[in-house]
Amino acid sequence: MRHPARVTKPGRSVIALLLDRSSALAPLRDEIRAGVSALLADQAARTGDVEVYAATTGRKAGKLGGGIPAADASVPALRGRGTAAVRDSLGALVTALGGNLAGMPEQERPERVFLLVVTGGADEGSATWGPDELRDLVATQERDYAWEVLTVTVAEHAGLAPWGEGHRSIGAVPTAEGVRFALAAASEYLGRAREVGPWQPVPGFSQEQRCAAYPPSYHLDEQNRTDETGAETTQAIPVITAERLAEADRADAEHRRRWWQPSSWKQSRKPANA
Repeated sequence: MRHPARVTKPGRSVIALLLDRSSALAPLRDEIRAGVSALLADQAARTGDVEVYAATTGRKAGKLGGGIPAADASVPALRGRGTAAVRDSLGALVTALGGNLAGMPEQERPERVFLLVVTGGADEGSATWGPDELRDLVATQERDYAWEVLTVTVAEHAGLAPWGEGHRSIGAVPTAEGVRFALAAASEYLGRAREVGPWQPVPGFSQEQRCAAYPPSYHLDEQNRTDETGAETTQAIPVITAERLAEADRADAEHRRRWWQPSSWKQSRKPANA
């Protein structure tokens, strides 16, 4: 199949960052910034050129400047914000980045384009991009322009992201270790993907990486607790794969606001090109 995108500079990659600055992740802001800094240093040390576009959730997510070499890129300060419109921020980032790349001379366009989203897993306040519209936008960029979207969800119940391929989503327990392991796994994925051409298959996160970032013991430490009558009061949740986590989240969706179950949204803008 001949793809319509013309990505003509071999060895050149772009990594766009979208970091959630909602209050839910406030206790782990330093760990997230350190993990992303380590990821960028790892990518800069690998073969090939890689440029970074960095953004945080909020109204400025779509206001991108030029790309910065990974070796010189800095991680934005994650100053507090009570809510995070993750869908709207990601939609704005995709649209702006697509416009930037479309404006480049064809011979300068990157061979690989990656978006890394680090989020607390909830969406509050998105009004422009609904889940289906955002999923379609991402699918277009992946299908036609070889983009890849990776999602690290830092939450107690971290399910699959509602966009892109499931093998590019990884959950992390809300601890320093969980964040570190998940971002290290994301960096390894980026390294594997940069070694192959556009649209070529890339192995996803391994079972070992998933368990390191979200160990089953996180939900198993109270499995044997009993009440006064001797009956078990805690049922262990088999947190082993992202798929199992996603099932648990969806089963409990009526009690928790998740980004794939908004109450309402407005019509989206036209999808981006690159």
